Amino acid sequence: MASTKTLPSELYDGDYYAWIQEQVSALRQRRIEDLDWDNVAEEVEDLGKGERRSIQSQLETIIEHLLKLAYTRGATRIRNARLWKGSANVARMKLTQLLEESPSLRTKLEELFAKAYRTGRIRALSTSKLPDESIPALAPWPLSQVMNDDFMPNPDD
Repeated sequence: MASTKTLPSELYDGDYYAWIQEQVSALRQRRIEDLDWDNVAEEVEDLGKGERRSIQSQLETIIEHLLKLAYTRGATRIRNARLWKGSANVARMKLTQLLEESPSLRTKLEELFAKAYRTGRIRALSTSKLPDESIPALAPWPLSQVMNDDFMPNPDD
């Protein structure tokens, strides 16, 4: 009689959570014959991509709020400055934590910063309703300044 045991790759497609549990069990028990090697490798690779995305997302948040602080004027800035500063500081703290957990990603920061600036600029423009030309297309500050906890731009900087 043929075995009714579900193949790991079938479980991956049919019940992802059960597949994870089975793969964790196989790894812990060192049952290499039960590992779904291709899908495990893909999932581990995706974990690394997720770390990069998390770092870029925090950079986007920092940039968005620094741009709002630098380029928004009047009552809107007065009303929101404290929130924007707080959001930038929280994102910096989260970014620092992510980099402590994955220090090798520090070498990717400049690359991620360039991408994050574009997205942060779009977010700042869309939520502040500023005209496109009011915020520079290229970052007005270097990465080191953006990451500096003491840096908060003023509208006249």
